[in-house]
Amino acid sequence: MQDLDVGNLAVYGSCESAHLLVVNTVLALLAICAPLRSQPAAPDQTITAIQETIESRKYIEALGQVSAALAAYPQDGGLYNLRGVIHAEQNDMIAAREDFQRAVTLSPELIPAWQNLARACQFDLGKARADSHCAADAWRRVLKVRPDDPEARFSLAAIYEQQGQYAGSLRELENLPPAEISRSTALAVRCADLAGLDRLKEAGEMAKRLAESPEFSEADVRSILPQLETPARAPILVTLVEALDARGTVSPGLLRSLVIAYEQLNRLPEARKILERLAATDPQNPLHLFELARVAYKQHDLEGSLGYLGHARDLVPSDPQVHFLFGMILEEMQLPLEARKSVEKAVALDPKNPDYNYGLGSIILITREAGEAVACFRNYVAARPGDPRGHFALGVAYFATGDYANCRKEMQFVSKDPATEAGASYFLGRVARMEENLSEAAAFFDRSIRLLPSFPDSYAELARVRLRQGRLEDARSAIDHALSLDPDNFQANSMLLALYEKTHDARAEQQRAKLQTLDELRSKRQELMLRSIEVRPY
Repeated sequence: MQDLDVGNLAVYGSCESAHLLVVNTVLALLAICAPLRSQPAAPDQTITAIQETIESRKYIEALGQVSAALAAYPQDGGLYNLRGVIHAEQNDMIAAREDFQRAVTLSPELIPAWQNLARACQFDLGKARADSHCAADAWRRVLKVRPDDPEARFSLAAIYEQQGQYAGSLRELENLPPAEISRSTALAVRCADLAGLDRLKEAGEMAKRLAESPEFSEADVRSILPQLETPARAPILVTLVEALDARGTVSPGLLRSLVIAYEQLNRLPEARKILERLAATDPQNPLHLFELARVAYKQHDLEGSLGYLGHARDLVPSDPQVHFLFGMILEEMQLPLEARKSVEKAVALDPKNPDYNYGLGSIILITREAGEAVACFRNYVAARPGDPRGHFALGVAYFATGDYANCRKEMQFVSKDPATEAGASYFLGRVARMEENLSEAAAFFDRSIRLLPSFPDSYAELARVRLRQGRLEDARSAIDHALSLDPDNFQANSMLLALYEKTHDARAEQQRAKLQTLDELRSKRQELMLRSIEVRPY
């Protein structure tokens, strides 16, 4: 029997994407051929009979025929190739690959077997990335014999792109026939290669060309999506997905990728519009509402964010996350009592969650019920003992309850960490001052000022110590520094009044009136405390 010319039968680009070659009837037709006889092989009539049975989709019968033939001709690579085709048609790619590998081992000159081995190895690279090396080796073997094979050339280019060998991939694409170079699958791989080489302007131009191709489909975008999911390449992804959207052929999954790209480009209104569309088409899915709440928050639209979370809460009332996020938005809107109620619900639903406990503790501190905050921060520290923020927050709560010994213990623990060193020095200074260790207190405040010179309360506390020590000029200097940073700082203005009273300054009465006004307007927040403890919902 004459060997079939499988090269002429090859259907380049029939795959659904550049990386997944779906095994179908075409693969079977490509694969059915007799080996070049270098050793005793099955007779032509046996091969023909098996082929006809496979073409009739009688796979069980075909397997029986192959088994019988292999019993007589166990070294015939063509028979193993045929059996691999049967397994592939039955979606048993593991067995198919084993048979194709056996076929090329026995008959290394059998090009169709190398083609099928490459397809089998390339079938699911997303789940078995190491198989890309097997596929590449097989396609290179095909190209040695058939250098003009477009399927082999393109497949190798696609594999190189996935492996990050972008220059090699471009070289393979250049060797494609002209008609194949302009196909959408090839344009997509070229776009990914240029992006991978950081030739972003050229990649952007290639994306526009791809988007204008009549063949352009979502499969082209998905085949190169991993290469485009970075902020620098977001404009390329936007070009492609917007083109699909204009054609009305984009899936919800790819629209979500567009949302991410919009966010990377800080195009938040567009991201929000896409999410609104997704929510409208899938109204029972709370994930869209969570995403909308996050984007609205990034737009500083707290009320809008709260509205989306409220809708999500109606859909999933037992989800602790929605209560936590809802509460933290309320806290930013300066509604601490309502915020506390919502976050308490989250903690009740998930009592061991460290983030929920941390958030609840921060809200309780705002409402000045520090005793309950201690329990929350203890839970956080127990869950994440290595996080200095937790120890700092617990130390603040101890200070607020008057437990200075435990406050000192926690602050000393985090006093060397850059994230909490300035705040720890501030509170260690306050503890030292409360215990009448004025020199030690001044040293801690000086350290806090060096580490965080923009925080006025450290200057105010240092002024308090200097007044107690009778060092009035030093106190005046510290007060001036604090007021230059924040003219309405309550602690600094309190120290200025104390200085005026101590020096019998005539401005004391005027300063007393100003302090009364500030006291009425000042926030209940303790600025440094919340700078280190505050919990952002996103």
